[in-house]
Amino acid sequence: MNTTKKIIATIAALTATASVALADGHASNALETAEQELSHAVVVKSVTAAADGWVVIHAIKDGKPVVPASIGHTYVKAGMTENVYVPLTGEYDGDKVIAMLHVDDGELGVYEFGPESTANDKPVVVDGGPLVSPISIDD
Repeated sequence: MNTTKKIIATIAALTATASVALADGHASNALETAEQELSHAVVVKSVTAAADGWVVIHAIKDGKPVVPASIGHTYVKAGMTENVYVPLTGEYDGDKVIAMLHVDDGELGVYEFGPESTANDKPVVVDGGPLVSPISIDD
């Protein structure tokens, strides 16, 4: 086999492997958060999304997320993203908020899940419940 054919065969093999790895990487959803200082934003350490969607921050009241209202959201592409900055546009009480992953299934690029409508951009469900990760806020 000449050198050109070897290079093409190697690229083809690498492309096939990369495609399989990418497909496997998109097969699951995950959120990783960490304690942070009081601020006008939170940073989610990592987000793995099976499809394009939203990282949504919900306040907590009486130990439960305040849903469908949210206090911040930001768009994420499918795949794994680290250090996702989510500006907070609403207020919260206490020392915790909840990060929740939502799909983007309505008007693409427009967050539509809220008190007026819960028909689009619903939470991602894993093991029978929404995928959430608490964030402790240290003042």
